[in-house]
Amino acid sequence: MSAGVRISSLRVDAFRGISDPIVFDLSSPITLVFAPNGTGKTTLCEAAEWLLTGQVERLKEGKDFNPQVLQSKWVKDQRQPSVVGQIWVGGEQRHLSRLVNGEAQETEFGAAAGDAVSIGPNELLSFLAPSAAANETHHLRAINLRQRWLRGTRFLTAEALAALVDSDDDTIQRRTQVFADLLGIRHLLDAEQLCDKYIADLGSRERLLSQRILGQEAEIATLKTALDTAGVTTSALSELEAAEAALGLEADNLNVVDPNVAGRIEAAMAEQGRRKHLAELRSSTIETVAAQWEVRVEAETKLAALSQSESILAARLVQIETDGRLAATAVSETAARQTLQSETARLLTSARDALTKHANTLAGILGVHGDASPPIDLTATIASLYLRLPQSQWSSDERARRGVALRAAIASFGNDAEEARRIELLRGQLDALAPNLMSEEAIALLRSEAAALELAESDAIARLQATSGPLARLQGAARDLLEHAHDDEASECPVCKHDWGDASRLRSAITSTLDTVPELGHLAQVAAGSASQAARLAASRLEEAVLRRAQADRLRSELQTLEQAYSRRRLDLDALGLSSEDPLTSLRTADWHLSIATALAALVEERRRFETLLSLPAASLFGDETPIPGLAAQLQQSVAVLEQAIQLKLSAVVTELQEKTAERDRLRREHSVAQQQLRDCRQELQGLTVEASRLAALWDEAAPGRAFTSAMLQEVRQEIAEETAIVAGAAAALAAASAAWSVQVRRERLEQLTAEVAPAREQCARMTLRIDAAKRAKATFHEAYNDVSKRQIEDLSRVVNPLFARMHANRVFDNIRLGQTDEPLRWLADAGNQAMDPGKDFSQGQRQDLALALFLGRARSLGGTFFLDEPVTHLDDLNRVGLLDIFRATVMESSPIVNLVITTASKALARHLIEKFSAVGPVETPAGRTVPLRVLELDGNGRTGVIMRNAYPG
Repeated sequence: MSAGVRISSLRVDAFRGISDPIVFDLSSPITLVFAPNGTGKTTLCEAAEWLLTGQVERLKEGKDFNPQVLQSKWVKDQRQPSVVGQIWVGGEQRHLSRLVNGEAQETEFGAAAGDAVSIGPNELLSFLAPSAAANETHHLRAINLRQRWLRGTRFLTAEALAALVDSDDDTIQRRTQVFADLLGIRHLLDAEQLCDKYIADLGSRERLLSQRILGQEAEIATLKTALDTAGVTTSALSELEAAEAALGLEADNLNVVDPNVAGRIEAAMAEQGRRKHLAELRSSTIETVAAQWEVRVEAETKLAALSQSESILAARLVQIETDGRLAATAVSETAARQTLQSETARLLTSARDALTKHANTLAGILGVHGDASPPIDLTATIASLYLRLPQSQWSSDERARRGVALRAAIASFGNDAEEARRIELLRGQLDALAPNLMSEEAIALLRSEAAALELAESDAIARLQATSGPLARLQGAARDLLEHAHDDEASECPVCKHDWGDASRLRSAITSTLDTVPELGHLAQVAAGSASQAARLAASRLEEAVLRRAQADRLRSELQTLEQAYSRRRLDLDALGLSSEDPLTSLRTADWHLSIATALAALVEERRRFETLLSLPAASLFGDETPIPGLAAQLQQSVAVLEQAIQLKLSAVVTELQEKTAERDRLRREHSVAQQQLRDCRQELQGLTVEASRLAALWDEAAPGRAFTSAMLQEVRQEIAEETAIVAGAAAALAAASAAWSVQVRRERLEQLTAEVAPAREQCARMTLRIDAAKRAKATFHEAYNDVSKRQIEDLSRVVNPLFARMHANRVFDNIRLGQTDEPLRWLADAGNQAMDPGKDFSQGQRQDLALALFLGRARSLGGTFFLDEPVTHLDDLNRVGLLDIFRATVMESSPIVNLVITTASKALARHLIEKFSAVGPVETPAGRTVPLRVLELDGNGRTGVIMRNAYPG
């Protein structure tokens, strides 16, 4: 019994795309998981990878793996991702489970679920993959090696499938890693890579140290040259003390035991620069003051005169501003009176126009229905109309509502006769349609019959499609078999493996099957046509009955609507209190009276509004006893009298406004002139004040605290000259001290560099020896990796060749062999006397055949469970049949030790695989005899839920 890890069942819950618990039975030698894309095939492979290794390589971020990424986004409760597996290791059954707990994961392992205990990653991986790392390997390194070995040997992804045979520069490193994991020698490859990293790191440090030594040697040569050419003989300390004495700094260093010469030189130079700057600044300032000494007296005299002029101008400006404000106030008051008189005149004009319009409107409405009953006197007065039409005293809203009701009633009664004729017509149409109507129960029976015939049609078409495809493929495959050259002794059917005894009987049976295929297809087509015709007839009868029923419902609805409208119009006429004998005449007369009342109310309301605005007594514009025809003339006469009085007042106000405006403008001109004179005086005064203040500030800067006199000016000049001489002497002494100190610093630096170079050279030599040793170790690891991989690949190639030959239906290549000694992982193919490179000369399907042969060959040598995620992507139908032969042979030969879990979205692959195994009985497995093939079908998605069913065996 092989020691490989074999998984007999998996329970996956709240994991990625699988939100609800699903138990996968993987006990058969081959388990095919069939599902559309996005249903959960890859999730199953990732769940198995996490159960065995504690990680999912595809979901890692750099070197870190966060278990929280496994959480299903569609779980409605607080369940955490978990995977529970029943596994076989070394012929013994074990229980293994993993559960996400926050950002960590819990792992339990034992003989059974009740005996399982927590286990660490190193202990578990040592049990699952003991040979993937040496026992003395550090536990963190051993965990990494064993995780990669389990992932590389147990899981075949699309990326790894391509890397197994691709040999271009972009994938050669990935291909090397895949083979290292597949062969279990990743530790040798990693050791070689660590040597490379060590050489690179130490080499960069060695180069930096060499560059530093070269720089130090160059600096030593430069210092020696500078010291040889230096001619300084003075003492830096003595020159420094002289400079400090000149600058008054010796007292600061009396308590210093070992003075810092460089710091003292720097401090003395800073003090010398400060004092030199102050001396130059005082000298420049005092000379500026001396140049303007005579101007200062004249400026003081002029300042006094300008100050007096400023006071006089300011007082005059204040008086002009006071008089101007009074004049502006008078102009504003007069203008307001003018505006008021103009507004009154405008209102009178508006009142005349508006009231005239309302009067004309009222007169026009009165003349529209002179023949109304009872008649209205066209020469009536406003007062008599008020008594005759009480509607004029209603509110505007009441009149508006009454008008809407009257107009609606008039419009409604306009179509009264037409609607009566329409009612009679609808009743006749309903009577004619009644004998042909079907009841709801009869229509329901027709609908049920049509649905049944439509379902029968779908079933017949499905049977036709299900029959035509397989029959055509079977017919093509049989013809290919008859045309292909075979051994005369071959008598076994390639589809069902039935033995016919001899080759002639086999070909006779195939020919008979080909003759039967067209008849079967014709029968299925005839059945589908009959079902379609019956379904169309039933659908036509149902549609006709439904349309007739809908037409009757529509006529009844329209008739009911018209009858209700007729009754509602009679009720509306009663509500208006009008006669029903001649409804249209009554409605039009009532509407005319309402129009007169509305116009009359608007005229009276407009008169009241204008009399209020103009502050006039009631009925000043026209009286209530004025006849309607003479209303406009009366209004014109009243407005003319009022306008004449307003124009007289407006003329007097305009004259007064012109006089006060002229006075205000004169004061404004005087104010502008006085303001400019004051501005000029203050500008000149400010300039003289600034100049005087500047001279005073300069004097305070050059001679602070001293009297502003000619004698003091000469004294300050003498002080500045003495300070300038002291500063110049200190500068010379400091220059000599600095030069002497620079020579001393170079000598000390030369001694320091000479002492540092020798140890650095020794360190550089030691680094070179270490780099050479690392290069030798790298070569040793590389040679060991190549030797071990070559031996294992040579053994593997003996299995790969027959697998590849059996799986590759279109025979082009004779043999698969290794590449050159310096490239042991390079594969070559022999085709006659030609050597072909799979990475360049193979098609996609041929490369996939070779990669699958490599993986399956290694799987048969290791034993256990192996996951192949979508392994038939680029294979044609014939190559797919060859691959299925390999799967069946693997089951027949290695069912106790090898277990394959294959995922696919191809329904044809699932159907073909079932056909391959339909005649194969139970086989041996570690758990006993079981069916050789199990097909699990997944449906749904992570959002709506994934469900599983056993598609085969049923």
